[in-house]
Amino acid sequence: MNQPILNMGAGRSVPVGFDLRVVHLLHSRVLHDIAGPVGAISNGLELAKESGGALDADAMQLVAMSARDLSERVRFYRVAFGLAPGAVKTLREARDLLTPAVIGPRNKVVWPEADGPAAWPFGDESLKLLLNMVALGAESLPRGGAIEVFVEPGPQQLRFTVVGSGQGVRVEELTLAALMGTIALEQLTPRNVHGYFTARIAETMGGRLTLDYPQPGMLAHRVALPT
Repeated sequence: MNQPILNMGAGRSVPVGFDLRVVHLLHSRVLHDIAGPVGAISNGLELAKESGGALDADAMQLVAMSARDLSERVRFYRVAFGLAPGAVKTLREARDLLTPAVIGPRNKVVWPEADGPAAWPFGDESLKLLLNMVALGAESLPRGGAIEVFVEPGPQQLRFTVVGSGQGVRVEELTLAALMGTIALEQLTPRNVHGYFTARIAETMGGRLTLDYPQPGMLAHRVALPT
């Protein structure tokens, strides 16, 4: 039997306006995540300068890999955290944003090939929500694992289910509080603000977010949105 640990109904009265602190923390989260590849590129260019403009093959490969990593993270955050109308038009395009640079090299996304209509009919915000749910699934797998995505369009509801499975799968206490909307703004950090942001997206869309453990070693994030 599923063990519910979060049930946030659309009828709950929770403020959806973001405090400026939330904006600052989201910025901090993004900058933290891109600092690594930016630093690697900078170090490579500095090394090239010191060596008269030439880089050996290993250094060139490091710079190229870091540039690709940076590009993939920025593309993801542009859609998941920003306003980018029309940037992602299909489920396949959304899936393509979930690279190892975004979800971690030890995680694998399992997403059905039959991924819905050629053009996504439910709006940009629903894809933003789904991308953030998958990223939350990745965060729940400290040792890596599989993230299985289910998309179920219906006549009255659009359902997303993201199931993370792996050793040590968990949701941290403050992240759970952030998802529930019970956390004080002062307790939000760059680490748990992502959960707060994702849950508020679901709320603004009239949705309901639930978390449960379908079985040991698995954690499911679920959302039902009115269509």
